[in-house]
Amino acid sequence: MTLSADAKTGMLLSTALISVDIAAFVLRDNKLQVLTHSRPDTDLPALPAGRIEPELDSCLDNTAERHLLTLLDTPPTYLEQVVTIGNDFRDTRGWSLTVVYYALIPPSAELKLGTDAEWHDVSAMGETSTLAFDHGALVKQAMERLSKKVQYSTLPLYLLPETFSLSDIRKVFEALLGKAPPMRSIRNRFLSDNLLQPTGTMRYGSNRPAALYRINPEHEPRLFNRLYHTTAS
Repeated sequence: MTLSADAKTGMLLSTALISVDIAAFVLRDNKLQVLTHSRPDTDLPALPAGRIEPELDSCLDNTAERHLLTLLDTPPTYLEQVVTIGNDFRDTRGWSLTVVYYALIPPSAELKLGTDAEWHDVSAMGETSTLAFDHGALVKQAMERLSKKVQYSTLPLYLLPETFSLSDIRKVFEALLGKAPPMRSIRNRFLSDNLLQPTGTMRYGSNRPAALYRINPEHEPRLFNRLYHTTAS
């Protein structure tokens, strides 16, 4: 019996490797870094990734967070799907389908002891990827999504520690985009609608004291109806 093309495709998909890949970003020393770890099947660092386990995962977000928590001791502050990729050439073991996420990690997060994980500078990734498999391309796609969305959302807040100043928000824009809106615009946007809670404390340094804030726990990530003109491409 000769199988039709549709039947062959169905057989391939029924045995496909189905997984999630996560580009987990952190801002440390004003540099954006992505979480990587070593694997026995490659000499290059790879993104956190793994199979879906139906008995453990009620949804894809659970899968992504579970694999992240094998390397980190704290969950991400933000998690979002980027793209779904499936083909017969991205994995040498066979037909592969992956759901790609990006995750935002506060800089206070520490790697668990005893792992081979490390932070990889995104700026050090050139045209020739220093990551295994197609993970360099996945990071690029995740970065493109994140860089666009920070311009019209509250996502910059989720790359900051528990308490932060308004100038810290500006540094997130600079790290991701190489440019940032003026402080006046940041103040108008992020101090509106009770997005932030003042902590009542100040940070003292070489410049004037800076008021410290935290995210209002009653507020979910929010979208705004316009970009900053100074950050638009």
